Amino acid sequence: VDELDESCLGYAGLVYEHVLGENKYTFVEQCKNPQSVTILMKGPNKHTLQQIKDAVRDGLRSVKNALEDGCVVPGAGAYEVAAHAALKKFAETVKGRARLGIQAYADGLLVIPKVLATNAGHDSQ
Repeated sequence: VDELDESCLGYAGLVYEHVLGENKYTFVEQCKNPQSVTILMKGPNKHTLQQIKDAVRDGLRSVKNALEDGCVVPGAGAYEVAAHAALKKFAETVKGRARLGIQAYADGLLVIPKVLATNAGHDSQ
């Protein structure tokens, strides 16, 4: 502690305390070169709060991994849509009953993105 000087400290233009519900929170704003943030999470019980914490941690970890790796893997049914398109194109080169099987499998792949779209409140057609 004796080695600390003013250059080790940060700067905040505004620091205030605010009451949210029954809890008091200290807000630090207008920081110069901020290096950290605080995320306020509230829930009705410990179980819900733990689930929220896990979801936030997973999301932040995903962003961190994408930034470190410099790439992302598309989700939300993107693979299934791409595989459907490729199988439909391939089915044009196949003759006979095998073609029907390829088409049925390709159409079956679209179930996943349709369900995801419906669950997100979009029209799946």
